[in-house]
Amino acid sequence: MHKHIWLCSAAMLAFASPLYAQEADAPADAAVAETGDPFADIVVTAQRRQESVQDVPISIAVLNEATVAASGNTNITSLNGLVPNVVLQTQGLVANVPMISIRGMSSADPDPNADPKVSTIIDGVYIPFVSSTMLDMFDVERVEILKGPQGVLFGKNNLAGTINVITARPTEDFGIDARGTVGSFGARQFRGRINSGRIGDAIAAKLMVNIREYGGYSENVITGNKLNGTSVRAVRGALNFDRGGALDSTLVVDWLKQDTTGPAPHVLDNGDPNWDRLPDVVKTDIRKSAVLFDPIANTETYGGSWTTNLDVGFGSVAAVLGYRHLTYLTRGDFDGLITPAPQLDVTRDFSGESTSGELRYVSPADQPVDFVAGLYFQSDTWSQDNTVLANPTTTTLSQLHQKTQSYAVFVMANARPLDGLTLSVGARYSYDKKNYNIGSQALVNGRLASSFTADLEASWAELTPRFTVEYRFSPAAMVYATYSEGYKAGGFNSRGTIAENVGPFNPEYVDAYEIGAKTDLFDRMLRLNAAGFINKYRDLQGAVTKMGAVRAENITTNIAAAEIRGFEADATLRPSRNLSFNANIAYLHARYTDFCADVDGVFGSNAPQPRQCGPAVPIRINGVPNGTYMVPVDSTNLDLANAPEWSGSIAADWRIPVGIGEIGLHGDARYTPRYNTWGRSLDPGYYRDEVVLLNANISLTGPDDRWKVTVYGQNLTDAEVMSGATSAGATPISQFYQPPREFGVDFSISF
Repeated sequence: MHKHIWLCSAAMLAFASPLYAQEADAPADAAVAETGDPFADIVVTAQRRQESVQDVPISIAVLNEATVAASGNTNITSLNGLVPNVVLQTQGLVANVPMISIRGMSSADPDPNADPKVSTIIDGVYIPFVSSTMLDMFDVERVEILKGPQGVLFGKNNLAGTINVITARPTEDFGIDARGTVGSFGARQFRGRINSGRIGDAIAAKLMVNIREYGGYSENVITGNKLNGTSVRAVRGALNFDRGGALDSTLVVDWLKQDTTGPAPHVLDNGDPNWDRLPDVVKTDIRKSAVLFDPIANTETYGGSWTTNLDVGFGSVAAVLGYRHLTYLTRGDFDGLITPAPQLDVTRDFSGESTSGELRYVSPADQPVDFVAGLYFQSDTWSQDNTVLANPTTTTLSQLHQKTQSYAVFVMANARPLDGLTLSVGARYSYDKKNYNIGSQALVNGRLASSFTADLEASWAELTPRFTVEYRFSPAAMVYATYSEGYKAGGFNSRGTIAENVGPFNPEYVDAYEIGAKTDLFDRMLRLNAAGFINKYRDLQGAVTKMGAVRAENITTNIAAAEIRGFEADATLRPSRNLSFNANIAYLHARYTDFCADVDGVFGSNAPQPRQCGPAVPIRINGVPNGTYMVPVDSTNLDLANAPEWSGSIAADWRIPVGIGEIGLHGDARYTPRYNTWGRSLDPGYYRDEVVLLNANISLTGPDDRWKVTVYGQNLTDAEVMSGATSAGATPISQFYQPPREFGVDFSISF
């Protein structure tokens, strides 16, 4: 019923979605006043040059500073539901890991050797560690979400798409901005920014501070403490050199420390008698958990980017240097039970760093043929110690070290043989090499029961092309068709307690087809964009359960092939200068086309099983058969994780001039149907229910935008919304829930 109501509402708003971007130096109102065009200032860098979002033959959503900084927005998951066919949520089991899904393809493995399927770029620098992509959304100019493989121009791990984050740059004029927020569950946040303005004729600087406290909305009934709480301290500085000539250079550095308590698992009854021993209150109340200790995820990261542009007369040369450092300590309870104790008590202690460099040439855009070409290098080194208290008598320890080196050369050229017609051809050659060292020990009753060490090396190389045909009927309407290929390198497993489970596993690939249209209609009153796509994945990297030295363990391998097809439509309607409507609608048909594997973690004899699709494989532990078998079965009936069939959002904004300034009214509704968050089982416990999330705020802005007060509400219907669910082997399903209804007040002032 909700779906039908939703689809009718979306249709009434012209199949729409938010494209909120605007150039930071030119507020939207000013642009509208000067040009009469509310869309004239949407500028992106999705093709490594500044151009209008309507000129880019890619399905791309852009969230500007106002949207990103909207009241209540804290990290990247706050943007969930705003962009069609994009899911931005927490992973669930480990608090500092996001789950990002674009067009039905996602990954949420917390370990550093599990490369993501969606890449995150901050100020031109690739972020290699998934645990540092739970981005705190402060001091951000815009977020570009590019859908489909973007490997030609953005490089590594772009099978599903790219999150391209551009932080705010120093301004030409001196200014001080301060913003404070107070909200539900002890939410307190302060954001302060100082811009030096132009110093002399060349230098401008900026300093931003972000302090956030959040008490948490769940309770651990064992310790009496709050869970799902966060403490953040962050600083970002930027220095720009620009004399107005051929050379400009910008250095951005940042530091962030985040301490999180949680998550708070809601554990389902799977028939285990130990579930009966949980306190009765946690069996029925999703906001209460029973954990013998408070889970934590403490993260510290710092780094920066240095970007230099030089106009060489016929085109420009850009150099981008990047550095990132990350440390974290996480401890979690992965079985959800309090007896026996300990059981699947997991601690991860990580330290890693990454360096990167890119050199590219961009030719002038006003020529019959233009192109972008470049060279890329990235290297990261990390170490992690894992301690798993598997049960009261068994402990597994592992010491992991990996060094990755990646090299690439890329080019993309655009030719215009006829008026309105553009043909684009691009390709990237990538080479990835990983050196991996693992030491593993299994102890039973304090005695060494099994151990092994291994020094492993593997490398992969791939050429990924892209072909695009674009035809522009007029300055306000264009259509395009694109074929592109994506590639993600192979790797090694961190959870292997026997040599057979370490790998390597092979790369995965995608062939992607997309057609789309971008239009500005009715004298640019309505912006309407649409795209249809087919993505064919092969050699998908995914997790299965295999026997280890003393317990079953989740192991990444190449499990399947899949096909995902769908469409998305988005629009922005602005009937007047002060009134706008945004909406979107998206559809996915995601299915496995070849999935023959043992996924249930139950090992037995080689006797035939229902739906068996291959021969039984004897299990070996350190080279020795143990008498049990893995029996592959046809698993093509499984749902892909985080691939909702229908989704969308609608929003309205109305600004009302008053004597002391302006009143702003905002409301939005974000719809998702019932969908599987785990992908390895059809058990109902892994499914997130259908939901419509309602959010709203009302603001009062003073003259010249000098001050603003906003009262906001999120999840106004107090819906119980699950973000994800997991289980470890035969343990019960643990579900993880998003916050209940929240209210808050936000005040900002500028000098």
